[in-house]
Amino acid sequence: MVDKEVPLIKAKKIPQKDVILDPKGFFVIEVDKKQSEIRVEYYSNVYKNKRIVSGILEKVLSGSKADALCDTIVKHVPDLLPAHYMYLGRELQNAQCALEKNTKYVQGGC
Repeated sequence: MVDKEVPLIKAKKIPQKDVILDPKGFFVIEVDKKQSEIRVEYYSNVYKNKRIVSGILEKVLSGSKADALCDTIVKHVPDLLPAHYMYLGRELQNAQCALEKNTKYVQGGC
């Protein structure tokens, strides 16, 4: 039984210029074909004049499955912006596909 009308919201990609960078840090994702794994480096942000200018390597995570890496990131890098976790999930799935298909992986933007 429906008590009220529920809105249908059409999906829309956020333009790159409107993406809010996560104040907690950023990730670099690479596929290592020789080791058959995905390597994820987490960097905390380094600020200068209130702008992110670089990062400090804090953690390195590795695995071959996107879902396991996502779960591990949530456990070991808490309190990221929800959109950042979603971005990581998409990118890690792309990395896993590249690993499985033996194709090149290049990390995309936000």
